[in-house]
Amino acid sequence: MNKLENIKAVIFDWAGTIIDYGCIAPTQVFIEVFERRGIKVTVDEARGPMGLAKKDHVRTLIHLESVEKQWNEKFGKSPIESDVDAIYAELNPGLATIVKNFSEPIPGAIELINELKRQGIKVGTTTGYVIEMMDNILPLATAAGLIPDSVVNSSEVPFGRPAPWMIYKNCEKMDVYPLSSMVKIGDTVADVEEGINAGLWTIGLTKSGNEVGLSLAEAGNADPAWLSDRIAFAGNKLLDAGADFVAEGVWDCWPILEEIDRRITHKAGKL
Repeated sequence: MNKLENIKAVIFDWAGTIIDYGCIAPTQVFIEVFERRGIKVTVDEARGPMGLAKKDHVRTLIHLESVEKQWNEKFGKSPIESDVDAIYAELNPGLATIVKNFSEPIPGAIELINELKRQGIKVGTTTGYVIEMMDNILPLATAAGLIPDSVVNSSEVPFGRPAPWMIYKNCEKMDVYPLSSMVKIGDTVADVEEGINAGLWTIGLTKSGNEVGLSLAEAGNADPAWLSDRIAFAGNKLLDAGADFVAEGVWDCWPILEEIDRRITHKAGKL
């Protein structure tokens, strides 16, 4: 691997980016908490707001047209903010428990992070998960060898993605700048928008992430032509959101980081 001369830090998302291939854990729990109220949320609907802080995710789902219609039929009224609070209160313990079963590093994540750190490049992370969830993930990730320099979760900032506050907090914790010499890597539109709003270069991930939504085993068994189309669709969605580059997974990111490194100038930042 070539030496990166200009990149100061890389900020990664967690689920679908460096752990939990396919971003499986949160999808299951969102569907389950709505099912307990007799409300059907599809897999695609549950995945739609992925990357947001989890309470914002609940708020977005509960106000989907299909969900509001079911809610009116079931309860005789439209959902209100107290319903968001109630669902979120159920979501937290369920997700905090299930994430432990989906904490395995995605292939290439440990190697990429270790190489960045070996070259003196800071490695930060942001996530839509809150502290109770990350408290269950971090010991397992660390034991597997996945050890970033900084972890910031959505409960540490006033607003989660697409706001840039988690990235800014990473910068403060790692004492790294300028933002124009940093890269955000994530698998959702919210990840891309977070990076853009903070002034970072952005890489959107397709095959390993939420937009394709398949586990490693499912991806391996999928029809190649169908999977290729799904990856292409995910890539176009992330590019339309403003991603500078897309890759199938972290295992494909080093050549892109080398290209970004070539494009960075200390005076001009992004070109």
